[in-house]
Amino acid sequence: MWLPEGLFEERQKHLLGWEDGPVLAHVEDGGTLRVTFPSRNGVPRAPRGIEVSGDALLHSPTSNAFVSFTLDGDRLAVTRHVLDGELRVWSTGLPAAPRGSWTLHDVIETESAAYGTGYVLTLADEDGEDEGSGEGEPTLLRVAEGAEPIVHRPRTAGRAVHWDDDSAVVLLQEDRGPLQPLLHAEPLGDRAAPHVPSAEGRWLDSRGGVALVLTDAPDAPRLALWNPRAATLRHLDTGPGSVADGRFTGDDTSCALVVSTDEGTDRLDLVNLDSGDSRPLETPGAGRLLIRVASPRGTGLYGLSTAGGTSYWWIGRDATVRWAPGAVPPDPALNRPEHTYFAQTPALVHKPPCTATAAVIALHGGPESQERDELRWDGLYRELLHQGVLVISLNYTGSSGYGADFLRRPWKDWAASFRLDLDACLGALRDMGVGPGRTALLGGSFGGSLALLGCVIEKDLAGAVASAPLTDIRKQAARAAVDDGRYAEWFALRYDLASPLPHERVFDPDHLAATGPKQRVVVIHGRNDRVTSFEDSGTVVARARERGLPWTLVSDESGHVPEAADEARFRYERVRDGLAAVLITPGTPAARPAPPGP
Repeated sequence: MWLPEGLFEERQKHLLGWEDGPVLAHVEDGGTLRVTFPSRNGVPRAPRGIEVSGDALLHSPTSNAFVSFTLDGDRLAVTRHVLDGELRVWSTGLPAAPRGSWTLHDVIETESAAYGTGYVLTLADEDGEDEGSGEGEPTLLRVAEGAEPIVHRPRTAGRAVHWDDDSAVVLLQEDRGPLQPLLHAEPLGDRAAPHVPSAEGRWLDSRGGVALVLTDAPDAPRLALWNPRAATLRHLDTGPGSVADGRFTGDDTSCALVVSTDEGTDRLDLVNLDSGDSRPLETPGAGRLLIRVASPRGTGLYGLSTAGGTSYWWIGRDATVRWAPGAVPPDPALNRPEHTYFAQTPALVHKPPCTATAAVIALHGGPESQERDELRWDGLYRELLHQGVLVISLNYTGSSGYGADFLRRPWKDWAASFRLDLDACLGALRDMGVGPGRTALLGGSFGGSLALLGCVIEKDLAGAVASAPLTDIRKQAARAAVDDGRYAEWFALRYDLASPLPHERVFDPDHLAATGPKQRVVVIHGRNDRVTSFEDSGTVVARARERGLPWTLVSDESGHVPEAADEARFRYERVRDGLAAVLITPGTPAARPAPPGP
């Protein structure tokens, strides 16, 4: 099996629950939702097709069902498709829209002692969005079968993440561009409070009036319990590594499942939130762990690892751990990557099952992110390793997960900082028998920018493949500040924007295009990228070509990150072909140039 094909197919499936194995769903052509069940006692079970339509579709882990919502004039129709085959339809009235008709933007599920399962809809008046009208502000509508709808117009900014009928409070998360989100709690109804509690952080889960939140990212992500009514925020000690995610488990707020990243690999712990005691749960070979579903019955996770393939994990109410393989099988020829330090620079070292004849240094985006043991670049590392290519996943200075000092150290001095990272890595590669002439840099987004910078710093490298790079820091900062003014300060803290000299700005077309005369450079960029600029990539490639340098631009119609399977496959193939062209791997096609057009 070609690994990317299996991965492309699997990542379009949703983990719903566990019945002797993972219950999965995906949308087929034509709109049918296809739910597949694992075999029971060795007997295959037929998949179930659910015909869904309407303005929104929600998976309800609580009721083990899919719920669709349809707005029809002054009525809302709710259809619940239970996975056991039961179909339930009910409707309720809608409040009058101030100026036109409602559009449905979001739905979340809620539970209360009085009404059981309900839903909170975020509605907007489609004719009330004129600047200054005030009538385009979102309206929240809580509906439950057999109960009168409750209308709430938020007093603070943000999207609804939790509605608590029993405590008469709603939680809203305000996304603030480059800054940590801000969580607001406000009373329902007319009981306006003189002070609305708030907290910085990302909402993870809520129960019994208490929220589980992630704070202090990306410097040092920490888990905290936030009680809006008591206006308290209590941080929790969850052990080594940086917290990535978490959910309450059981019937109260005394325990949580917490995913943390330590030395490039994710760890799963059961944490007693009262005592602070933590118990690790065994997930061997899982690599990166992503929480996909949480319900009263348990929590489901999806695992991805270069050597381990993909896997599904289910943590029951009693903390029992169940496992099932995913579509991408383990590779018995490969070992898990080794976390090490090159001088002071951390890295994950993926060793090939044979003698290494070349190397790829992989650079994550962000910059405030980190390389992990996962199926990066849609599993391309496997193909490289079997071709004898050593893969170094470098957590360059400025990465998250290693403390605030490490993250901030390169600010406004990226060239000097990355030179130290690169020199240390190349020195280690020489000790492994691979010189710079057989070493390529591979990066995406800001990692693509560093890949280009690396070729400017070290002209003995074979070259680089840069996917969706940032190549003009001043233009990038200006565009971001138009969308959100807070980006002006964010960029000014990290990068030198004022210098008239390209080499001092570092991430500038004139500077990045000054690579070595023999270095092959392949830039891959989607024409519909809304994060970094395809036009800026075209500029830097044109300047390099004017200097007679062997640069290639490859484009498609994708955005910053491919979404559809065909886009992901195209990006995978072009990155693979680009590395082959840089390293001149025998028997592999060279990167294909961009098609003609504007």
